Amino acid sequence: RRITLVDNGTVVFSNPVRQSLFEFQDCLGGGRPKAKAAAERLMAVFPGVEAVGETLSIPMPGHTITKGAEEAAVLAQIERLHRLVDESDVVFILTDTRESRWL
Repeated sequence: RRITLVDNGTVVFSNPVRQSLFEFQDCLGGGRPKAKAAAERLMAVFPGVEAVGETLSIPMPGHTITKGAEEAAVLAQIERLHRLVDESDVVFILTDTRESRWL
């Protein structure tokens, strides 16, 4: 039972009141990485699961990517996402942007 949670954001004060995997303490100090905080909370609620939180930026489909460092970074993120899908029983993309819903 390996669940991977993916997001590139941090927990903000509006998250705990509407998302049960976050707590107030997750917001302090600029906020914990959302995927990591959610994975840890999921394992606390259900110890029989192996949950992993990954901080990844998912590129927006159709947007131009410049050659060089930006292109290399995006390709590395996509490759990492492919590996996570192969290694996990399920991958949840936690991002809340319209563009990431294309996945």
